[in-house]
Amino acid sequence: MTEITPDLPHARQTALMAHAIVIRLKEMGLPEELDEDLGTLCTDLGDIWAAHKTLSTRLDDLVDSANDWESVADCLVDLRAAIDHIGTHVETAGEPIDRVAKFAYEQVESSENGSDA
Repeated sequence: MTEITPDLPHARQTALMAHAIVIRLKEMGLPEELDEDLGTLCTDLGDIWAAHKTLSTRLDDLVDSANDWESVADCLVDLRAAIDHIGTHVETAGEPIDRVAKFAYEQVESSENGSDA
């Protein structure tokens, strides 16, 4: 059995990206009532961002794999896992991103109406 070791630098980068998203939106005034959406959104976007790097590595692994079907099959299984991981986050990010974007557009309308007065 292969021992699984944590990839702490990868986890740290993912967390830093998620945190950067939180800071960006909170500094712009995202209200507390959207905190649950923000938590989901920043987690999903951080994981998608990190997973795209993993997907790229897995594609390189496939292209550079040994010229045997077992190696190709292993690479394809790893690709499938990366794609499924991304898909999960894409699915759960949809509604929160819509609500946060709606709030953002409402702020644009509010500032445009305020400047017309």
